[in-house]
Amino acid sequence: MRIAIVGCGLNSDYHLNFAKEYPGAEIVGIVDRDQEKARACADKHGIRAVFPGIQELVDAENPDVIHIVTPPRTHAALAREALARRCHVLIEKPLALDLQEATELYDLAERQGVRLCAMHNHFFDPCMARAHQLVREGMAGEIMNVESYYGLNTRIPAFREYPAPNVLPWLYTLPGGVYHDFMAHPLYVMLEYTGRPKELKVMKRSHGVLPRDLPDELKVVIDGERAFGTLTFSFAARPHLHFLRIYGSSMMVEVDFNTMTTVAHPQSRLPKAAQKATYNLSESSQRFSQTVSNVSNFLRGKLKPYHGMKLLIHRFYDAVQGGGEMPVTRDQALLVIETMDRIWEQLRPEPLTFDPVIPPSSTRAEKQRVLVTGGTGFLGKNVVRGLTQAGYQVRVLARKLSPIEGLRNGNVEIYFGDVADKASLAAAFEGIDLVVHAAAGTSGKKQDCEQGTLQGTRNVLELCEGRKVRKLVYISSCSVYGVTDCKTDQRVTEGSALERFPNRRGDYSASKQAAEDLVRWSLERSRFPAVILRPGTIYGPGGEVFSPMLGLSLFDKLFVVFGLGGFILPYVYIDNVVDAIIKSLQSREADNRIFNVADEHGITKRQYMQAVVKRIHPRALVLYCPLGLLYAATAAQEFLARLLNRAPFLTRYRLISSQRSVRYDSSKIRETLHWAPRISFAEAAARMTSSTVSVSEDPGQPGRESADHADAVRVTS
Repeated sequence: MRIAIVGCGLNSDYHLNFAKEYPGAEIVGIVDRDQEKARACADKHGIRAVFPGIQELVDAENPDVIHIVTPPRTHAALAREALARRCHVLIEKPLALDLQEATELYDLAERQGVRLCAMHNHFFDPCMARAHQLVREGMAGEIMNVESYYGLNTRIPAFREYPAPNVLPWLYTLPGGVYHDFMAHPLYVMLEYTGRPKELKVMKRSHGVLPRDLPDELKVVIDGERAFGTLTFSFAARPHLHFLRIYGSSMMVEVDFNTMTTVAHPQSRLPKAAQKATYNLSESSQRFSQTVSNVSNFLRGKLKPYHGMKLLIHRFYDAVQGGGEMPVTRDQALLVIETMDRIWEQLRPEPLTFDPVIPPSSTRAEKQRVLVTGGTGFLGKNVVRGLTQAGYQVRVLARKLSPIEGLRNGNVEIYFGDVADKASLAAAFEGIDLVVHAAAGTSGKKQDCEQGTLQGTRNVLELCEGRKVRKLVYISSCSVYGVTDCKTDQRVTEGSALERFPNRRGDYSASKQAAEDLVRWSLERSRFPAVILRPGTIYGPGGEVFSPMLGLSLFDKLFVVFGLGGFILPYVYIDNVVDAIIKSLQSREADNRIFNVADEHGITKRQYMQAVVKRIHPRALVLYCPLGLLYAATAAQEFLARLLNRAPFLTRYRLISSQRSVRYDSSKIRETLHWAPRISFAEAAARMTSSTVSVSEDPGQPGRESADHADAVRVTS
């Protein structure tokens, strides 16, 4: 059987691996508009041919089956093209955007004499198969009610990564909003037992997990032809569970898709007091035995992640070859799409809009207008607050999915865009006098660093020059210094040598240094007044309590501190940085200069752990790891990574760079701008311990946020 895959997204690897396991299957080609991505996928799986479209694929390879593994908006058009060429088609969920599209595809498949199947993979998970068997054999009795629960973590790339600067992830553009791509999963397992909904009611709530107050909790109650059904879809509740409960007249069956277990509770004739014990014992026994069996099967290769997908794919191939029953029938697939349409009718997802938010009072001409990039990040939000209090009219450039609720309460203009997208950035520059450029790519990924930090800075500089901006304050980082060449406790001034090997420090540090090079080039040529600030690691309420410089954190339960605690932290409190930014804007003495910004309180790691971390997490275990031991472990890990041909988790160079004890000298900004740390460490610690907010709990999106640390080791869990 000749197989082809269209789309090289996240699920394509599973489709390819499971297809290759089918006896006699041959992968003859991969299709993706991004030919570089297609070639990388083909090389990974040992596939010879890649194509830009289905027509080229079919003309060259004439596949029997084509898998459509692309975003939902493309499903119908791609499937239509494949079916028209008389190829059998397997489509990822959802089959189509609406019932009309789905019906047309099945009608076309019938006219062409080929098979069409939707990817309802959880229906074929082994744990679900056990539930099917119990129901088929009548063990559950008459089905009265079905409860389907689907929890999803929004901190995954599909929700957070922009496909291009200022372009929304496609999840947010579907008719059913962010629910559309996932709703089929909890629906198809429930509808099998409830039948077609005679009545359906949708309820929704928002808890702030999704951007712009989109509903993040959905409840669907149905009166089905055979049973009642309740579907809960939650982005907000934690942990993110996924289960199905079938309530029958003689048994309750619970299927846990996360743990791949099935628990059955038959009707008991024991006294109620005895049932309380036997119920728990029975459930514990079932879960334990199935867990042991699952582990054994996994180790022997008999159970794999997404095992239901493998079974569905192979049964689809069986049906194609032998003309037998389809694993997912036309009626089953269309019922899911029909029910989704009915849910969207009541949910009525509103498309996100991105018109500028202009408060009425912002039209006052006497105020200087300041544009803040990265204004929704930790540093940026505090800069906006400080500038507003200082009497400036502030405008923020916010990415489309960034949290803006806190900015709406003040007299702040909000423009939506991306520093890497020059058109949207140019719109935000209209009528601007001053710019604070704090945005940077902070995800750690090379592409994000190049776009958000390097290209973003290039765009800002070009617009500052073209729009005759009065001054730019650029937020750089102390990570630009070559601290590995410094002696212990050496004072690092603005004239100290910069990092010779920035790429060895990681993509974040490399991009920050390259971006600062651009600003210094402009500064040296006096294109317009500019100031470069190099803050140390910024801390404060709303920021990271335990930064990567300190060590390794495990769920805030265990803190492994690098070193024995005597390392003096190059920290600077958030309000003190804001003071430095405002003084740089206001003083001509700052023009075309570079300043270090560090508190120089002489606080050690041990003092910080005792004054801040242990007060916020009093039950956490703190361990101090000698640097020599850590260095040896890092070296061993690098050696193992080379053997496995993988990137190391941490390198010795990055470890040394982050743990070299140096003193960042802020005497220049003290003398020139009369800046001094207004907030002492004692007051900073008191403020932090009275705050329960942490960056790790921020539901916002990563990427073009304000840069706030001196070095990006990024080894925290």
